[in-house]
Amino acid sequence: MTGRIVKSWLRDLALFAFYAAILTACIPLRETLGLPCAAFEFALPAGHRQPDQPQGVCITPERVTLGRHLFYSSKLSGNQKQSCSSCHQQQSAFADQQARSRGSTGQLHARNTPGLANTVFFDSLTWNNPALKRFDNQALIPFFSEDTPTTIEELAITGSEYQIIGRLTTDPVLAGLFARSFPGRDITITTAALALATFQTTLLSWRSPYDLNRQSEAARQGETLFRSERLNCVACHSGPDFNRSSASGLQEFANVGLYNVLGRGDYPDQALHGAAAGRASQGLFLVTGNPADRGKYRTPGLRNLAYTAPYMHDGSVQSLPELIEILQAGGRRITGGPLRGDGRLNPNKDPRIRPFTLSWQEKQQLLAFLLSLSDPCFVADPAFSDPSRPLPSMPTDCPLP
Repeated sequence: MTGRIVKSWLRDLALFAFYAAILTACIPLRETLGLPCAAFEFALPAGHRQPDQPQGVCITPERVTLGRHLFYSSKLSGNQKQSCSSCHQQQSAFADQQARSRGSTGQLHARNTPGLANTVFFDSLTWNNPALKRFDNQALIPFFSEDTPTTIEELAITGSEYQIIGRLTTDPVLAGLFARSFPGRDITITTAALALATFQTTLLSWRSPYDLNRQSEAARQGETLFRSERLNCVACHSGPDFNRSSASGLQEFANVGLYNVLGRGDYPDQALHGAAAGRASQGLFLVTGNPADRGKYRTPGLRNLAYTAPYMHDGSVQSLPELIEILQAGGRRITGGPLRGDGRLNPNKDPRIRPFTLSWQEKQQLLAFLLSLSDPCFVADPAFSDPSRPLPSMPTDCPLP
């Protein structure tokens, strides 16, 4: 590495350490002591897997209501131009159909906005930092993220914390919700993050055709292919949300051969490849410093793919047919430009990513299966919608819990 690259990497590592210190300091005493929370009744049918109370997050109906209001409130951004919902939009399964989103100050993010369905069941909450496991801690990242070679200002509240608290305190609706949610406690950024965490915990998707046994025959044939030894998709996409390794049962971080910049094993990295890479980095390597982790990102779940295009950590795959072609080839070859290279030959590529052959009909069947994992009830559920707007109408065949 050159001195410039090392300096950039150390700066980013120091920023992660700074965030960790903030997060630790902000954990409320009650949650730190692990005091019990009353059971929360999730809107789920009998027999469905039930979420546990997330670590450090005491869910109550009052906090969920507050969190929903805050999620859609632009008062949480420094310049009042964005809310959480600006990038996490319900109609897009709480993604946003952009390759990479922009922060409140106009900066372009390095990564694609992930959807929020069923995140309460996830082992980690971001594309490339396995340490972020708590919803309330993760909420602080968009609050305080800064302009660095690999991060952007998102809600950008650094230096404006008291101004934000003043907005929340003087809003009669929000102030009343805070009082009912956190009786005897001041309105703080920490309590706002806890409320956002409780709302996010309730974003549960369970009414797709796959869940309700309403798949087409083509989708059923596609599921057989998906689980077959020939394709072996379940090696990485196993479990109820299709985001766990079938071997370990855990969410893992993998290099799937999307890039091999100039044949050097690199993923796009601003320090190495300049403006062409934007603010991109090499995934898990940014956190661990282990060269074997270059290009590793968290394996995403496959629910609600019909609403969350474009795909992959950087939104560089525009459609599911394109994604199937890349995986069928065992990686992606980029033939021109500064990021050219054959991802199929990336030395860090996960060995589970290997070529396979599909007929045209089999591709349609696999596509039908992937689309059957999408939940039209989730993206129109009034319980998750903007409380300041008219309630959406769910499809008439959505079952009740």
